[in-house]
Amino acid sequence: MKTKKTMGPIIILAAFLGISSLLFIFPDKTVEIFSLFFLLIISSQFLIELTITNLIALLISMVGLFGMGSTAGWGRFILISEIASIWCIIWLIYLFNDRIRYQQAVNKRELSNMDAKIEDTKKTFLSSKNKLEKTLERITQYKNLTSATKEITNVTNLQKLKTKLLTVVQQILNCTNVRFTTFLPTDDRPPDIFDAWVIRKQSPLLIQDTLKDYRFDYSAIPKTIKSVLAVPLVHNKNIIGIIRADTDKENRFSQEDIGVTSILVDVAAMTVENLRLLEKTKELSIIDGLTGTYVRKFFDERLHEEITRSSRFKTSLCLILCDVDHFKKFNDTYGHQEGDEALKTFSKVLKQICRETDIIARYGGEEFAVILPETSKDECVKIAENIRKEFYKETISGQHLTISQGVASFPADANDHNQLIRKADERLYKAKTSGRNRTIWKE
Repeated sequence: MKTKKTMGPIIILAAFLGISSLLFIFPDKTVEIFSLFFLLIISSQFLIELTITNLIALLISMVGLFGMGSTAGWGRFILISEIASIWCIIWLIYLFNDRIRYQQAVNKRELSNMDAKIEDTKKTFLSSKNKLEKTLERITQYKNLTSATKEITNVTNLQKLKTKLLTVVQQILNCTNVRFTTFLPTDDRPPDIFDAWVIRKQSPLLIQDTLKDYRFDYSAIPKTIKSVLAVPLVHNKNIIGIIRADTDKENRFSQEDIGVTSILVDVAAMTVENLRLLEKTKELSIIDGLTGTYVRKFFDERLHEEITRSSRFKTSLCLILCDVDHFKKFNDTYGHQEGDEALKTFSKVLKQICRETDIIARYGGEEFAVILPETSKDECVKIAENIRKEFYKETISGQHLTISQGVASFPADANDHNQLIRKADERLYKAKTSGRNRTIWKE
């Protein structure tokens, strides 16, 4: 199309010059008609490209052709030259316009390419921005994770652990709808559809869109839940709890969130084990290894606490000090193993007769002590006598051993724990020196 427009004036000029030359040869009217006829034919070929400029030039050419019929010599030559000059000018105008249009097309193409590059750059920038924001978010998460793990490992009991884990997961995931469900015998509610899946599969659960997750029946899922993250807390290969977060927005959680939460849950599981070991260690530190009763130090602490409570609530408290009669002789005669068996048998009798609220302790060697909170002296004496009679029924190495006991009460016999122990010890000594196998509870 561009070539056709540009060459049009040249073709017409050549045709005009050719026809004009015929007028020099045939200066009659026939030549004028012949020339006009060819001019119309040529112009018709460029009709679809016809512009005002071309139209004017064609009219001038037609006038020139008719004019040449009435001129001769130099006049005709000058007329031809003027018309040829007009077509040359038109041709130059076409060339100039084509140059401008070409440059405009180049500029437009370059602008289009620049726009495309700008859009690509914008998309790349937005993508990099999103990646940077996610990276910064992850850095913040892992920074918070470091302090969170320290907080979790520093808790001192399971209830505090549950509360702390819930708090730190809310902070790490930046989500308020987080809960920690436990499945211990006395805990919480039964598992729902998501918790049941985690328990069955024993693995974390991530749902980006509940409407598109084929694993669950959509009709059983609350319409307010769109995204779900759940991680099990495993202790001794058993799931004892699930940390769960859910929102009403799609694609709220990611695999990175699963990883971070799993780290917290693993730390919590280790903390549970540490608390269990700590509790076991604490228990071992206050329990006598042979008899399973409390040790002397724990007995002293509890006696002081119970006397303080009895004094505050104006209730009575009794103490029994027991001693196995002739234990050294039995131990020397039948050996230490049988002596240990005698102590274990006596502690078993104490646990059978005494109540759950009573505190039984190995006071030292073959001597035991029992604290009886909120107990009158008459009730205490009955319990002491039952202990004495039941122990005598036991047989160790074919022998029936006896015990001597001293009973004292607070506040009737003493004003503090030291005085109470001393009074019970005096009565125990009196029972030993007055024939053994008896209980002394008064002067």
